[in-house]
Amino acid sequence: ARRAAEAVAGLAEGGADAPRATAALAGDLIDLREALSRAPVAVSEAPSSAPAAAAQARGEKSIRVLASTLASIGRQVELLSLAEARRARRARDVFGHAASVREALHALDEAGRALSGAGVEAGRAELTQASIRLREVAAELARVAREAAREAEQQRLAGAVLREDLRALRMVPAALVLEPLRRAVRDVAGRLGKEVELTVDGGDARLDRQIVDALRDPLLHLVRNAVDHGIEAPAARRSAGKPAAGRVAVRVEARGSRVAIIVEDDGPGLDVAGLRAAAVRQGVLTAEQADRLTDPEAARLVFHAGLSTARAVTEISGRGVGMDVVLETLARLGGTVDVRWEAGRGTRFDLEVPLTLSASAALVFRVGRDVIALPAEAIEHVVLVAPGDLGTVAGRTTARIAGEHVPYVPLARLLRMPESAGPPARQRVALVLMHGGARVAVGVDELVGQQELVISSLGARVAAVQHLAGAGVLDDGRVVGVLSAAELVRRAQPGTAPGRGEGARRVVVADDSLTTRSAMKALLEMAGYAVIPAADGEEALQILRESGADLVVSDVQMPRLDGFALTRKVKADPRLRRTPVVLVTSLEAAEDRAAGLAAGADGYLVKREVERGQLLDLVRQLLPHA
Repeated sequence: ARRAAEAVAGLAEGGADAPRATAALAGDLIDLREALSRAPVAVSEAPSSAPAAAAQARGEKSIRVLASTLASIGRQVELLSLAEARRARRARDVFGHAASVREALHALDEAGRALSGAGVEAGRAELTQASIRLREVAAELARVAREAAREAEQQRLAGAVLREDLRALRMVPAALVLEPLRRAVRDVAGRLGKEVELTVDGGDARLDRQIVDALRDPLLHLVRNAVDHGIEAPAARRSAGKPAAGRVAVRVEARGSRVAIIVEDDGPGLDVAGLRAAAVRQGVLTAEQADRLTDPEAARLVFHAGLSTARAVTEISGRGVGMDVVLETLARLGGTVDVRWEAGRGTRFDLEVPLTLSASAALVFRVGRDVIALPAEAIEHVVLVAPGDLGTVAGRTTARIAGEHVPYVPLARLLRMPESAGPPARQRVALVLMHGGARVAVGVDELVGQQELVISSLGARVAAVQHLAGAGVLDDGRVVGVLSAAELVRRAQPGTAPGRGEGARRVVVADDSLTTRSAMKALLEMAGYAVIPAADGEEALQILRESGADLVVSDVQMPRLDGFALTRKVKADPRLRRTPVVLVTSLEAAEDRAAGLAAGADGYLVKREVERGQLLDLVRQLLPHA
């Protein structure tokens, strides 16, 4: 394993040692294969699957590998992907330099002939020698370019084999995440006095271990909600002409390079009217906005943080926490979630995720002066739109694409960037995106190309920038933002619900208690604010200095930097001193309150006042236009 890691590092560095590293890696893979063939069979703790059973039937051996080791190798292979692209780019650059030298040589020959025609003999010998030397340099550059291209191709092939082998190592049966759902269904059904049958299909499908681990909580939320909200009580089912036992089905379906996990029940379907009423009651939408929503748009309110249609808060329902976790997890994985229902017949949630989280193809394009990327799998079509293809339908700009009118919005307008000045181009480049059953075309200025990108998370400090899914490094070393197709489609839709979108006010919540921090985050997000959590005052101050915020809600007793010190630093900073600070603490003595106000806090609440709703009242007073 150590030699293989060194060989991968050699490939990533490139240069003259790359072919030697390729050969060494091939030898190490052969040695590893022989070692695996001699290794004893390990007892697996995972549920049995058809692929595993087939492998045992063929007499193949297996060994245990630490997940951390696979993760480390995965990171190195992702770096190798970047090195491959850079090496191929360098080869193209050398070809370009060789062509430039040939052009210079041609110009030099023309100058020599012109001098000869004019009868000028002085310097002709030197000119001839320079031409000979340039021809030698051009030939050498061409040779180096061919070798560089050949080595880049060898590295690409070795990297492709390595990525496929690593992908196979990381794949585990979907049963690992599906089988534990049976106990969750039994427990919830038993508490509610319901009869529920769970059927699971497709457990033999294999997914990336990281994706399987990330899907545990979302699937648990979905099946618990299916039993609680989706399945009626036995008496109600019998009166509706249904069997007393409800049915919840979970199945996995392969969809090319992606996989779908479908959760459906045979209950009464989504209560869309109840979702609209809950959104109005809890301040998520106004009554007018709720009425303007179509049924599919209203159905997606089920994913809004803090929104619940439950009449009472119990251990299972009513807290408004859960379905937003599903949406956020799927977005983080580069997946999508869609909801469909049929009145009286049931509800279906369709989750779609990539098979693996390794480097993926991305389309790179330019908007104004900025270069941006989108995952290629999120783009349905790339088309050229002429001015005659643009029109309006129901007051919205649309583009006629393949005989269909698709909503059209310039990407610069969606991202609130300056739009290109000057006369409109004869044809515009448009990317057709599909998400959650909605389809839109976004206009960009220029296509740069397609590249393999390793998409990295941007961390908690920019979590409120909803349109960014991460960042990647191009083969020329430039860092580009990678957009979230789901957020772009959401912004392009009419009647988009307010909340954590582009118009939300930013609030930093600092508390070293995860439970308290999450509770205040859910409360503020339910009211339509974009919340950026921080684990202590030091992290909150760094967020404020790097990206700013409209308001700070902070605990007092925190490690590194407490609430009083944070308030003093915020009020002493010329750029931040106008930012309101609300201190929330269990310290309710008069001297503690006086100390907080003396530090410059704009509000001081004890935690029982937060529970009575006074935090939201105070935030709305301090941000009157939110």
